Amino acid sequence: MSGQGRGVSRRSLLAAGLGAIGAAALGGCATRVDAAIADDTAVNFTSWIFGLSSSAHLVEAVAGYEQRTGVEVRRRTYPYDQYLNQLVLKTRGGHSTGLVHIDEEWMSTLATAGVLADLGDLVDEQRYPEHVCASGRYRGVRYAMPWTQSAIGIVANTGLATEVGVDVDRIRTVDDFTTALRAIKRADPSLIPYLPCTNVVQLKDIIPWMWSFGATVVDGGVITLGDAGSLAALEYWKMLLDEELIQAGVVRDDARTLFAQQRAVFYDDAPQSIKVVPPQSSDPDIAAKMRPLPRPSVAGTGRNLVWSQPLVALSRGHRVDELLTYLSADEQAQRIAFEKMGQPPTTTTSLTSPWFTGNRFHAEWNRIVAAASATNPFWAFPRASAAQLQFDESIERGLRGSVSAAQALREAKDGLQEQLTSL
Repeated sequence: MSGQGRGVSRRSLLAAGLGAIGAAALGGCATRVDAAIADDTAVNFTSWIFGLSSSAHLVEAVAGYEQRTGVEVRRRTYPYDQYLNQLVLKTRGGHSTGLVHIDEEWMSTLATAGVLADLGDLVDEQRYPEHVCASGRYRGVRYAMPWTQSAIGIVANTGLATEVGVDVDRIRTVDDFTTALRAIKRADPSLIPYLPCTNVVQLKDIIPWMWSFGATVVDGGVITLGDAGSLAALEYWKMLLDEELIQAGVVRDDARTLFAQQRAVFYDDAPQSIKVVPPQSSDPDIAAKMRPLPRPSVAGTGRNLVWSQPLVALSRGHRVDELLTYLSADEQAQRIAFEKMGQPPTTTTSLTSPWFTGNRFHAEWNRIVAAASATNPFWAFPRASAAQLQFDESIERGLRGSVSAAQALREAKDGLQEQLTSL
């Protein structure tokens, strides 16, 4: 479910879809999103999960609604690498209605294309913690209903750390973390101390490090890249690469595999790591050794990047609203999604229920990582995926050393400012 490891390049996704989406958005043709499905005995629900072999658990969650209401849920799906493009094209052509599961990175693109309904009157924000409510809006309009949300944080193998003389509980500052990484490398040069994503298709892992060094990245519609904090963060990652404390070209699947093989002590992931890593590991006790690490910071507590897969509506109507509310706020539906699919719930009720708090890893992750999270600043752009790609490509040039860190940040700032004002 994390969207990190499907073997799909965001570059190929953008190439396939953003041209059509950009044309649709700039064409100024609004799409009707307030028409209810004519047949009140059925409702459409689109998710890429329905096209996967692991879809049975989502079908089970949806079945609870069907049994309760007698309403048929018509399942729709598109391949993940075509999903965003197909949503825009089908909806603008009048062929899609109902509710849709998305990665929140896509929300601004869909809103800009005029295919999303305003859910502001439907979402009861009192049901959700503050850090959950901070997501789901674009330009002041709430388009997303919380469904599953957490944050991408640092996972530690405490057993491996102890073996090489590192006390994870003593790591709080950036200096603490750097000292630990160097100690790991000295103790066992075959280990990779830390594995953030460093491949150009997933360089968003550097954003919370920029926050850790005091950068804002985007502040009130102004791109602040190139300030002291962002420059320090990029130079820090370059230093980690040069000292072989991290590796170049890493994507999330690589990091998960290497961590499972006990070749890395720390790596970045969403909380689904606790389901993904153990089956790949030869250590039967690795799950018990996995713990979240508070994001190191130069001052205070660092922040982590929100990971969010909400629900949006292509059309509004009684059944659409009813299913949205059921999937988002019904405790039984949230429990099935958590226990069977590994989806962290979003409501305060679910997050404080014994079936969630009794899970050591997830409860700790929610307290340490998710609660100290902030949304990706590029989600506020008219086309967030294009903005993220612009950022990633510029940062990658700086990490590779083809341009200086300062030049890489200038290039990112100029390109992003142009995107921000293009629509």
